[in-house]
Amino acid sequence: MRQLYITTAIDYVNNLPHLGTAYEKIGADAIARFRRMEGDKVHFQMGNDEHSAGVKKAAEKEGLPSKKYCDGMKEKFTSIWASLGISYDDFIQTSEKRHYTAVTTFIGKMKKEDLYKKRYEGWYCEPCEAFTLEKDLVDGNCATHKSKPRWLSEENYFFKLSAYQDKLLQHYKEHPRFILPEIRRNEVRNFVKAGLQDISISRAGLDWGIPFPGDSSHTVYVWFDALINYLTATGYGSKTVNKKIGRLSLWPAELHLVGKDITRFHCVIWPAMLMSAGLALPKTVFGHGFVFLKGEKMSKTLGNIVTPLDIIPRYGADALRYYLLRESSFGADGDFTWDNFTKRYNGDLANDIGNLLNRTLGMANKYLEGHLVPLKKTKPLPEDTVLKDKITGVLKIVREEVDWQKSGDINFHKALAAIWEVIGATDKYIDSSAPWRLVKEEKTEELKKTLYNVADSLRNIALLIAPFLPKTSREIWSQLGLEKKLKWEKQVFKNIGWGKTPATQVTAGKPIFPRIDISPSLPSVPTNKENKMENQIEFSEFQKLELRIAEVKQAAKVEKADKLLVLQIDIGGDERQIVAGIAQHYTPEELIGKKVVVVTNLKPAVIRGIESNGMLLAATDTATGKVIVLTPEKEAVAGSKVK
Repeated sequence: MRQLYITTAIDYVNNLPHLGTAYEKIGADAIARFRRMEGDKVHFQMGNDEHSAGVKKAAEKEGLPSKKYCDGMKEKFTSIWASLGISYDDFIQTSEKRHYTAVTTFIGKMKKEDLYKKRYEGWYCEPCEAFTLEKDLVDGNCATHKSKPRWLSEENYFFKLSAYQDKLLQHYKEHPRFILPEIRRNEVRNFVKAGLQDISISRAGLDWGIPFPGDSSHTVYVWFDALINYLTATGYGSKTVNKKIGRLSLWPAELHLVGKDITRFHCVIWPAMLMSAGLALPKTVFGHGFVFLKGEKMSKTLGNIVTPLDIIPRYGADALRYYLLRESSFGADGDFTWDNFTKRYNGDLANDIGNLLNRTLGMANKYLEGHLVPLKKTKPLPEDTVLKDKITGVLKIVREEVDWQKSGDINFHKALAAIWEVIGATDKYIDSSAPWRLVKEEKTEELKKTLYNVADSLRNIALLIAPFLPKTSREIWSQLGLEKKLKWEKQVFKNIGWGKTPATQVTAGKPIFPRIDISPSLPSVPTNKENKMENQIEFSEFQKLELRIAEVKQAAKVEKADKLLVLQIDIGGDERQIVAGIAQHYTPEELIGKKVVVVTNLKPAVIRGIESNGMLLAATDTATGKVIVLTPEKEAVAGSKVK
């Protein structure tokens, strides 16, 4: 068992988190949960950065003392993180007494020759809360916030960062995994090679912040005090030992997760500060990519924010977690659009994992009254072995993809793709084993084995997705009747394996991912010009179509036609024959007894010599290419009109 200390950057509290902020926390949470499930002891740390001028202004705007404002914002932040299922172990506020103690202690431990006082002049960006060099401005504006900085001149305390240039470069060389991914390491190394300047670490005349030790006319610069939070959380500087974590027992941190825009703070200034104070450096600083909104970085200043609260109440936290983790590697930039979110949701979540669960439990209840039991060992069929190999081999792949030390990145997207291959293989296993055919042929033992194997696959899938989609994994577990048979997040992965599902009574619950109904009223289909549909028709033309519910009585493949099925349907006493191009997606047995939607007033057509009197309605999923026959959400009598 390893002890791991994992941290995220702490957040300014002058506005609430957006998707970019949530991305970092979701990624860190997935890693923390994964490592706990591997059996490691994890301390996952988060918090808020509160000593900024922006926070003070926000508090004044609301007529509140700064501390009271920050305490209120903490409640809002932690509420959002709870709604996303973020499993942090400790949450720090930089306005806490323990942090004041840690900062004062830390500065006292730094080499005296590394600290001095002088006048500083330079461009200062208020939203960044930092000085910026003129060469880093874009058309005279801050590259991040696109606003003009102001010229600032004041006497400050300085840290002799320039003295650590060679030591930093040597550390990067000796510890290539200290900065990840590689593109961030190269950026930082080139920055340091170009030469380092001493930096201001205090501000004069501010009353919101930590007083600089020995000079109360100055406060510690917000970013300097913020970096020390990672030590504060270990109990640094405290006279009493935190029984939960022990004084400095967590240090050095295993992993600092930060946005790529603050790698210079964490990979240059922070390690130099630690060297000056005689403390060990964190093992890895990982600079993750941004989540853009249609190609542009989200920020309050730019006014293009989508927040977790825009998504979670309607679609659930796991849908957002899945989308953000599935789109790209953690080190690369991702992009959020409502259209892509809808495709991922309906394709991967509703159609794939959601449909697999509903399909399995439906057959188990219909054919076996929901009772599944492990069978005595029998000679496995080829399709059994294929599914077993998929399940028993996937954890190794997932481990490698989320191990930043091995891969040099954190490939959540590849890990999830590997798990989704298991979902696809399980779906294919159902089709090839055809439980409906086994029922018809009265092969009861083979039917029991098939449905047990599918349920066992779902049990394994629930374990595999638990770090990424924690609520969904538990819901699957519950519907499989297993809720009291596992202690979550404690070496859970040891339960992955073929045939480990105990006898159980499954229950079919509500769909875990109800499909998103795409309509202009939903944000998933923005009603702007770029989405305007072509070939629009008048409503009166649409009214000419007659759509009714039909029940499929018989179904068979059309000879020498790979894509066609011929269906005998009942439309409320009106029996007809139709031809449908769905043979590559449905077997005849799957369709018998199914309620479908049919266009009933089309002129008859002859297809491959077979007369078709109507048209079956189906959708082609744009994300997967899978054809889905449209069916009524609730039981409807054959012949019912659709409108």
